Amino acid sequence: MRNQKTRASVVCLVVVLVASVSGCGYHLVGTSSFLPEELQLLYLANFQNMTTWSDVDQRLNESLAREWVRRGRFELVEEQKKAQVVLEGIIRGISMVPVALDDRGRATEYQMTLTVSVQLLDVRGEEPEILWEDKAFSRRTSYDVDLSAVDYFDRQIQAMELVSESLSRALVTAVLEGF
Repeated sequence: MRNQKTRASVVCLVVVLVASVSGCGYHLVGTSSFLPEELQLLYLANFQNMTTWSDVDQRLNESLAREWVRRGRFELVEEQKKAQVVLEGIIRGISMVPVALDDRGRATEYQMTLTVSVQLLDVRGEEPEILWEDKAFSRRTSYDVDLSAVDYFDRQIQAMELVSESLSRALVTAVLEGF
């Protein structure tokens, strides 16, 4: 008899917990959107590059396009005039900071940080309306360096690819979730 009461109490507790969690707005990251469902057509404006790195804009733009396609929330359009929403941004900075040194004081590991200013605009009306904005969205990655190796600059390019992909994933999630 005592086991039945304990079991019934546990079942009631589980039911109450499930009901309370389902009503609180809890959801898995990347599975919902604060954006109105009628917004379906997205134009990705090329991010303006304000850095001295010549190809960071191309890498970031390609990575962003791949991530939006992967998520499937919007249909990408080729022309801004066909879009309902526009994602535009400015690449504000790239920094590389040594984070580990060898016994001679030479850097053996660097951290690369990519920072952008970005807006998602509803362009259906006469004046664009900002739906989401972050003036200093950033991501970073670290990479090891072997000073005797000939692939030193290749490691920078790989790091640029990684930080662009990381920023794209995080940015799309932030826009969709409204963070």
